[in-house]
Amino acid sequence: MNVPVEGDGSVAIADSVSKPEDYEELRAEMDFLVVISNCPQRGNPCSGFEPTPVRAIVYSPLPGLKIHFCF
Repeated sequence: MNVPVEGDGSVAIADSVSKPEDYEELRAEMDFLVVISNCPQRGNPCSGFEPTPVRAIVYSPLPGLKIHFCF
């Protein structure tokens, strides 16, 4: 699913621009919250009516940094 935001603040729901094996890598320089959805609704065309699993890898390159998970 792709939700483009226009300069005037309007949004739309468009076809995904990602492909299998694409990934995003984030670097946090302050506390932040990440929310992930793979559009799991079978009746939603944005997943091609076939939702697939999503994988998230969280790592800390800094010794002593604490990571908290909420599911």
